[in-house]
Amino acid sequence: MRGENVLEKKRKQVKVKGISKKVISDALREFYRDKLEPKFEKIDKRFDKVDEQFEGVDKRFDQVDERFEGVDKRFEGIENQLEQVDKRFEQIDRRFDLNDVRFENIEKKLEEHDGKFRDILNHFDQIYQRFERLETEYYSIAAALDRIEKKLDEESEKRKILEREVFDLKERVQILQVRIEEIENRLNFSK
Repeated sequence: MRGENVLEKKRKQVKVKGISKKVISDALREFYRDKLEPKFEKIDKRFDKVDEQFEGVDKRFDQVDERFEGVDKRFEGIENQLEQVDKRFEQIDRRFDLNDVRFENIEKKLEEHDGKFRDILNHFDQIYQRFERLETEYYSIAAALDRIEKKLDEESEKRKILEREVFDLKERVQILQVRIEEIENRLNFSK
């Protein structure tokens, strides 16, 4: 309900001030280019770094397998968990690709249909929901990492590195949330 009231106020403000399709389209393009696209690229790079670290962990598992054949089944379980985490990262990457396509479609619709402004606001709500889902997935990943840490007491240095990465991810999520709020404030201020 709160979101609907805010959307309705934004629509009324746009109609009163008479903002043209071109101004809205240009603002959305600039917002995407300057704010979202760089963040998506930074997040992709961070995911690549995390993938590299997971690959390093896989190599360590291979070394441990050579020394301790009796514990092979335990390490297979850990490897399966890492593959699941890797699949989650691939899903997140695909979602970012889908978001890129959606933004392009939004720009085309703004040029074609003046009455589609309400749909654009709905797309923003969907993006916020995706960020919430990403945060939920982040906590799932953090829980999986905790389980891995318990099984890898001998790998304390690696565990410290992973903990720092998780902390960096939390900071980045917080930074993203602050920037989203700033953008909303700027959108509200400009309307």
